[in-house]
Amino acid sequence: MSDFTFSSAELAVLINHMTGGRLLEAAPALPELQVDEQTLAAAEEELLDRGLLVSLPFEQVSGVTSQLASVLSAAITPERVCIVRVVHGDHTDPPAFFSFTPECIARNLVDQQGQHVFTELADREEAVSAILAAGGAAEPAASKKAPVKKAPAKKGRATTKPRPLADLLKEATLLVMLMVVADPAEPSAAATSLSWLETEAGLWLVDGSSDGEAPLAAPVAEKFLRQRVTGALTGEE
Repeated sequence: MSDFTFSSAELAVLINHMTGGRLLEAAPALPELQVDEQTLAAAEEELLDRGLLVSLPFEQVSGVTSQLASVLSAAITPERVCIVRVVHGDHTDPPAFFSFTPECIARNLVDQQGQHVFTELADREEAVSAILAAGGAAEPAASKKAPVKKAPAKKGRATTKPRPLADLLKEATLLVMLMVVADPAEPSAAATSLSWLETEAGLWLVDGSSDGEAPLAAPVAEKFLRQRVTGALTGEE
């Protein structure tokens, strides 16, 4: 995996280059981005120093390096995008976005310091592992040395019997909500959603076909959950 971390000003400079200068061509955009021209100039110098912007010969403009351009292009104009939200008790993590193009799979999120983190993922399998890891179900494919410790199952629980989601939420250590949108730029973009939660007894997959009835969740093995997430990403659910 390749990681890139940017401040808001640096990201604004990069997107401005990626969009041919349209982002910052109007002065009113600067207050909305909470940056000023001096901050943007300093950000551009920092990106040049980091080698992420390259000065073109005999030109005053700069270009984004090819690897970073591929990652940013995936995030800006994805063919398929996956949004993952994780709730821990009364705290909701900032969403993580997984963007897919034929050339690149990219994850982007905002970290605890307010920095924008972009990661280029090797393939769909690595993306699925990263999504499951965000929800506590698995370690990323690139980091298998320290497996997640599974909570001991509660004695006496019926391992195949669905339970009301409202009851399980009282016991949940986390809730994961996943939405996948195909062709997000199209007015008729189709969305697929999937949710699961974790309790001391294990993982539970929310039944999305309740049709107005009180929703249920059923125990689910990690292997099957991985299959469901893969199916959602590929549109084969």
